[in-house]
Amino acid sequence: MARAVTMVVFALAAFATVAAAVVATGDVLTGTAGSSWAIALYTVLKAAVVSSFAVLVAMRPQARRGARAPIAIIACVAALGAAGALHPPGSVSSAALETAGLAVAVAGTCWMLASVLALGTCFGILPEARGLVQRGPYRLVRHPLYLGELTACAGLVAASPSLANALLLAVFAGAQVVRMRLEEAELTAVFPEYAAYAARTPRLLAWPRPRAMTASGDRLGASPGSA
Repeated sequence: MARAVTMVVFALAAFATVAAAVVATGDVLTGTAGSSWAIALYTVLKAAVVSSFAVLVAMRPQARRGARAPIAIIACVAALGAAGALHPPGSVSSAALETAGLAVAVAGTCWMLASVLALGTCFGILPEARGLVQRGPYRLVRHPLYLGELTACAGLVAASPSLANALLLAVFAGAQVVRMRLEEAELTAVFPEYAAYAARTPRLLAWPRPRAMTASGDRLGASPGSA
């Protein structure tokens, strides 16, 4: 029952985003006031990402292990709700700021699309373990999909800055941190090799670590840390 409901929700979301992409593209082609190619491009990419989600939800196998604690559900709902409630671009007074923010949002959405395609049927809503993916963007960071989502949302906030959007972004970021930690716990419990993968792959961004000194003064190499 829960699987069927999830499939229906994502199918409706995909339909809505595709319709929005068609409208945004049509507005640009017809020269409608207030339309822009940047908004249309972001909307098309968003539709591609959500449509990919809908397809993968229908195709994915049963999770081998998943977190069903209240905190996992709350974090998931908070992240989806905050992202969906962000005020879209269009009312900001600075055209340059809007363009820059949309460029960041487009880059983040492109990264999201590449990440979800690499993730494939291992995609999940709640923190779950279906498979250990190490290809594509997952070779660079452990949570590229979350990184793309955070980047896209940050771009939207920059394109339409307001206190409400800033607070929504903070809620979204906090919820994603909780989801990442819960997901890592599930993957660690199912896949013994995850610890080695996590040791060599940063969570979101690579930060340089100081190189250790030996007694003779020689430096020992160290792997990059995780954000």
